[in-house]
Amino acid sequence: MRLTLTDIMAEIRDKANTEDTTTKVEQKEIEDLKKATVVVMPAGGKGTRIRAETHSERINKVMISIDGNESMIEKAVREYADIGIKKFVILTGFLAERVEEHLGDGSRWGVEIKYSADPDGRKVGNAGAILHALNNGTIDDSMTSIVHNPDDVIIGTAKPYGEIFLEGYLKGYKNNCYATFIVVPETPFQYSGMIIKDGKVQDIAKYPPIAIPAHTGITVFSPDVYDYFRRLVSLDVESSFESVVCPVLAVENRLFAINIPANTWIPVNDMKGIESAKLALKALSS
Repeated sequence: MRLTLTDIMAEIRDKANTEDTTTKVEQKEIEDLKKATVVVMPAGGKGTRIRAETHSERINKVMISIDGNESMIEKAVREYADIGIKKFVILTGFLAERVEEHLGDGSRWGVEIKYSADPDGRKVGNAGAILHALNNGTIDDSMTSIVHNPDDVIIGTAKPYGEIFLEGYLKGYKNNCYATFIVVPETPFQYSGMIIKDGKVQDIAKYPPIAIPAHTGITVFSPDVYDYFRRLVSLDVESSFESVVCPVLAVENRLFAINIPANTWIPVNDMKGIESAKLALKALSS
């Protein structure tokens, strides 16, 4: 029987990604956790390519609109506010003042928004930005945090995505995990993929889904993780928590992951991402 790329990807999927199907979480647990959760949104990057493509040189990337009404960061704040989360921290850098003017204090959504700017205007990465916000008290280290890049747009989940994330985190915490990655089970390969045997192409597919879990840019942290930031992260260098903190958690068996459908995650990094998000929003409203 001749193997296809689909067959091979299915085999990889079965080996690379099995979900927890036994741990139970009650809705009341999710509701209680909302009161002790802060949403942390990194908004310090320049997003040079997408701003050049949209001719939006005077705004931060997260302020770009995908529907003509709300910016990406406004959409994310509103959707978390809609499920009852009241506290937000925005990690700023590039055009920090514009981001603060754009969102304000959160009162229009009935929430509280605080800001933490990169120290001395230096780029320190998302790991350094979180450590700095912990050090200056902007992030309350007694609270669970959902770290969500606003340009990782979530559209079309079966129920509010914030509740999905908290449910997944609670499953992980019940299994002694301190952090939970939100992942998609597969992502499109941006080129043609193929099977080659002895130099001869056996099967070919354009933009095949690669069956390796991919991080969506959204992570839920327990307060237990903050000590890891303090021990492992330096403000002297630019670093990401995905490369500094999370590998240690994984080695210690403290890192959990939950899947969301691949088509619900749209990373907006270029015009193609904007168009994909627009189409998804249009399909959702039709």
